[in-house]
Amino acid sequence: MDIRIRRARVEEFPAVAELDGASFGFHYSAQELADAALDIDPARIMVAVDGESGCAHQRVPGRRGSIVAVSAEVPLQLAVPGGDLPAMGITWVSVEITHRRRGILRALIEHQLRAHAEQGYAATVLGASEAGIYGRFGFGVASSVRRASIDRLRGHLAVPVDAGAVRRLSTDRARDVLPELYERWRATTPGALGRDERRWQFLLLDREYQRRGASGLFHLVHPDGYVSYRIKPDWGDGDPRHECQLVDYVPVTAEAHAALWQTLLGMDLVGTITSYAVPLDDPLPHLLTDPRRVETLHIGDGMWVRPLDVAALLGGRSYPLEVEVVLQVTDPLLGDGRYLLRGGPEGATCTRTERVADIELGVGALGAICLGGTRLATLARAGRAGGSPDALRRLELALLTDRAPFHGTHI
Repeated sequence: MDIRIRRARVEEFPAVAELDGASFGFHYSAQELADAALDIDPARIMVAVDGESGCAHQRVPGRRGSIVAVSAEVPLQLAVPGGDLPAMGITWVSVEITHRRRGILRALIEHQLRAHAEQGYAATVLGASEAGIYGRFGFGVASSVRRASIDRLRGHLAVPVDAGAVRRLSTDRARDVLPELYERWRATTPGALGRDERRWQFLLLDREYQRRGASGLFHLVHPDGYVSYRIKPDWGDGDPRHECQLVDYVPVTAEAHAALWQTLLGMDLVGTITSYAVPLDDPLPHLLTDPRRVETLHIGDGMWVRPLDVAALLGGRSYPLEVEVVLQVTDPLLGDGRYLLRGGPEGATCTRTERVADIELGVGALGAICLGGTRLATLARAGRAGGSPDALRRLELALLTDRAPFHGTHI
């Protein structure tokens, strides 16, 4: 087997999409393929090719010269407490069914990680379709997502608020308003990912295939936040209980949060409000007369983080408490390192050091804790971190954030 890893050619995009679709069990229509080129820049896709004989348009899966694995790259900005760091997202990770269990995925991902490190990114991030794959490459689960269901019929704010500032906007009108609000929200949310113009175009296309049986997008907009949602009809033989599906959930302030929920909970014909976008630590249950009306149906891994530049990742954020600690980080791919972290509310520095380590952990464990989404003490009890109990306790407290990390944008 002669496998070569290289950047895809633009004309190979249909073949890349065909492999990705086959791996996930669907076919791209002509419209979906054209739209996908907004979400994924065809010039930023890495491929593994089994041989290089023949022309691109002649390549057939399973024969020499065919693309047998892909992994697309999306440059991002990653919000951290007190700052913003350059990160690379990877998505569309697929291996041809005829070429699995041969080490091709490992070769492709490790090639990308080395390149991302050389290019100066602080971390590589992704959302995993299968949770058992990426730990082996040094990724750690840095945030969580949940599927929440809110009983609209019995959900009432304990103290009603004035929601007069909330307006419903069409998607065309919302295009000019949402990006600025999203950036304000991102500045307050560790782990939140930036959206460039291409991503905004894709998210607001609102094609029929994006709706999955629900309506087109609606947008409730407050001066300090917004919610985008769809309605899936359920007329219930004269007892309507439509489902309101929150797609984008961006309350910047507490006032906007309460006003948006006052409006959502007042929607006639709706029985339940559902979403994967309401964070675990959202204050909604505490606003309701009955907190049980907010039901968590599922909790899963959200964003996986793979540290590339430990000094940049830890030194690029602030810490609520003063901390000084030496970490020994094991990284089989990019090399082990020992780092002196000094930080506090005004910022931090992180540099290589020869001092004796206070804490030892692997690069995947560091990815899990770097945004405060996974407790260091939990990893220590699992045997994935060790060291001085006092140092572990101090670093854990210093890593905590006002809000749980939440990526906010699908990678």
